[in-house]
Amino acid sequence: MTRLKSDDIWKDWLTVSEGARQPREAPRSAESRARLSVGMAALASVVVIVAVVGSRLMGPSVSPGSTPSTSPTTTLAQSSPTSSPSAASSSSLEPSSPTPGLSAATFTTLGVKSSWRGFSWSQLPSDSPLVTADPGAQVLTWRGGFVAYGTTNGGSSSFVWTSVDGQRWRQITAIVAPQVLVAVSPTGLVAIAGDPTSATPSETVWTSSDGVQWHNAGSPAGLAFVDSLAGTSTGLVAVQHTLTGSGKFATSQYSVAHSSDGVSWTPVTVGEDLSWIGHVMRVQSGDNRFFLMGAAPDPADSRGAIGIVLWSDDGRTWARSTGAISWPAIGLEFGRDGILLHTNSLTTGGGGVGLDRSTDGGKTWQPDDTFGPLGIIPCGQGECGVSPDGVIASNGTVFLAVKNDGHAWVSYDGRTWTPIAWNAPASISSAETVLVLPCGVVVGNAYGAAK
Repeated sequence: MTRLKSDDIWKDWLTVSEGARQPREAPRSAESRARLSVGMAALASVVVIVAVVGSRLMGPSVSPGSTPSTSPTTTLAQSSPTSSPSAASSSSLEPSSPTPGLSAATFTTLGVKSSWRGFSWSQLPSDSPLVTADPGAQVLTWRGGFVAYGTTNGGSSSFVWTSVDGQRWRQITAIVAPQVLVAVSPTGLVAIAGDPTSATPSETVWTSSDGVQWHNAGSPAGLAFVDSLAGTSTGLVAVQHTLTGSGKFATSQYSVAHSSDGVSWTPVTVGEDLSWIGHVMRVQSGDNRFFLMGAAPDPADSRGAIGIVLWSDDGRTWARSTGAISWPAIGLEFGRDGILLHTNSLTTGGGGVGLDRSTDGGKTWQPDDTFGPLGIIPCGQGECGVSPDGVIASNGTVFLAVKNDGHAWVSYDGRTWTPIAWNAPASISSAETVLVLPCGVVVGNAYGAAK
């Protein structure tokens, strides 16, 4: 992770990052994009993405039913983007593609899913999309394995990848749109594809029972201009917005909707106003529970707002989490036995980011003033904000904390941290990206297979 040059850059990134991620946030809204400054160019060095992405990266060819190499040092080789799908897999796993798209590709990320003790590193191609992923990419865990989705190359294209084991990944070519949001549903997976820059609703619903074959279910009823999407075995929840005004005076009004199939949506009253200037209301899910996050104005607070988190087990009835949430809530990280909440203050003169922790499923929160084992970057000249001395991210099972000096720890609850070997070929302070995957981590242009 690049050491922060400006607290303002860190604040802007955290505001628009679609961090948990499910365990990360969905792609940012049109209003957020309008506020995006040129400082975002520097933010690629601090992006923490829980995702697996790419359209051309290919590891060793693996046919369905065969066993991949167990060597964690296998080099990930670049493949031709025009290669035939049959060259990498059988036609039985090929998704239907009613609209023109790229030929299906595959890639492999080896390693183990738990009990991380260190990493075996291999070099990635310099143009690997694992290195050039956009902020907001996500990885979902579901009964059929894993799904990765997001955008690459500055939002020029979207991607959806699926994997049964977290190692062998296959591109889904049926869904073609500038933005794709994917969520777990009671019957499988639901994707909502559209153009977030469109002045009129453009969303299309896609459904899948196996993550491979996808069906175009048409336009969603009762839902438009979707900002984030989350799902569990009980249903789906979406946050949508409407814009009032134009240009720099435009403001968003957020609302929540629920669906059991992704096609028909019903408005939901959550009992709280989670929208506040500078913060985007969003939804995430983890451990079969929904979470709504945002901020509400509070004149009594020196920052002008307080963070709010709501939770629900069915997506219809919501309760407010308790505990002192340090700052307005912006995103969640999920571990096997706990949840971490990223917060952010946009106030000047002492603003910064915060971290809160929950070990009871998000019902109560306790502030973590030292960012786990990382500590805080010492104040420099001028304004003194709060920034972690490194990065913390997760893949839904394990939290990974990497300090700027190269020390690393893992945790399953976000409270107890165990040191592990790091030895990455690139330091966090100089790496372009840090991505935590189901079986390893990407730092700069290197992949570390967990062992």
